[in-house]
Amino acid sequence: MSISEEKIQLFREGDKNAFDMIYREYSRSMFALCMRYTRCRDDAQDVLQESFIKVYQQREKFIQNDFLYAWIKKITIHTALTYIKQTYRMQLEDNELKFDKLIEEQYLNEDEIEKQQLKDKLLKILQLLPDGYRTVFNLYTVDNLTHKEIAEYLEISENTSKTQYFKAKKMIQLLLEKEKMAI
Repeated sequence: MSISEEKIQLFREGDKNAFDMIYREYSRSMFALCMRYTRCRDDAQDVLQESFIKVYQQREKFIQNDFLYAWIKKITIHTALTYIKQTYRMQLEDNELKFDKLIEEQYLNEDEIEKQQLKDKLLKILQLLPDGYRTVFNLYTVDNLTHKEIAEYLEISENTSKTQYFKAKKMIQLLLEKEKMAI
């Protein structure tokens, strides 16, 4: 279902039915995005709700020529980043000993991962990553931001972004290798 220009205009004017239609159209994909950034469904639901509140509150800022999905996605990503900074007290790890310990702790969850379908397994693995790793990995790989853009969003250096991304990839690789051995 595509949202017509007329419905978008009604949404911008505050029409509740038009907003509900937009919510129905985009909430599933935005929820999936929220799940990539958060630790659990409840947190993802909180981020989704806050995102659509912002979408409604900022509806007049939407420019007709913009792509509605991209505009909503941008709001949702910003909301998720704010949420994880505030809720998880996200820390970007540089200490190799902490990194090694985290990897060992994550292997304990392999039985849960085995029982899920492939998509659920991958989501689980992403959710096992430390907040900093997961956030940078999602922003770079899934949302196609550059390390410079990530650094600006997260208020870190580009090198820290690159390091977090490298460590996230390494940890995912190790978790996937462990998954293969268990099968």
